[in-house]
Amino acid sequence: WMHARLPHDAPRIAFSLDDTWLNELGITDSTYQQALTRVGGRLIRFEPDAAGSPEVDAEALEALLDREQIDGVLLTGGGDVDPELYGGNPNGSMMINRLRDDFEIALIRAAKARGIPVLGICRGCQILNVAFGGTLRNLRADEELKKAHFTFAGHPVELAQGSRLAEVTGDIRLDNVHSFHGQAVDKPGAGVSIVATGPGGIVEAIEVEPDDDDCWIVGVQWHPEMAVNDAIQNRLFRAFVRRAAACRR
Repeated sequence: WMHARLPHDAPRIAFSLDDTWLNELGITDSTYQQALTRVGGRLIRFEPDAAGSPEVDAEALEALLDREQIDGVLLTGGGDVDPELYGGNPNGSMMINRLRDDFEIALIRAAKARGIPVLGICRGCQILNVAFGGTLRNLRADEELKKAHFTFAGHPVELAQGSRLAEVTGDIRLDNVHSFHGQAVDKPGAGVSIVATGPGGIVEAIEVEPDDDDCWIVGVQWHPEMAVNDAIQNRLFRAFVRRAAACRR
């Protein structure tokens, strides 16, 4: 019903979603639909097996993107990224879905090759980094970090001056964002810049350095979809959909 309010030429945003873990936090398909629809984006849900199973078929993925006329990619939260993908320690990892990992990595690479924007949220930020050869760290062994980054209370985030994220939000500090994660970006991948940090120096946002002005790939560790009435955080979704709309034209 949300899509009924959108014009027929609204930018089409692909997203994949693992309901299992997010539902416990009250984050559902409709949470993302509401966040993107209100800024003019039309979400098209892709299942992890949409381009083949148990292996992702690159040609099938390209055909899917063409058929659905995709203008942008939204990477949502969920379980842990498989440590095998970045040489990490499997101990303490939770709810791994390797097919989803492989599908989203292929989706990220296809999006970059096409020049369409990508926004990663929470796990989406992590899989973005892994897709470019970066690593993740496990926060669960550190009680203080776990307490600070897995809470409904929220925490502040410091943004790098001159970053695209700071440009979008119009500020270099967000006073209160909501994080729920047991992993975080560690070593940034090729072409990836760390552009925000939170309590304990944990990476809160990354950007992929553009090959040209049309490249817009951003990942945030927090959940802006839980703060759709926060005008500053909502600017992130607006900027993303604006980029997707430009691709559609």
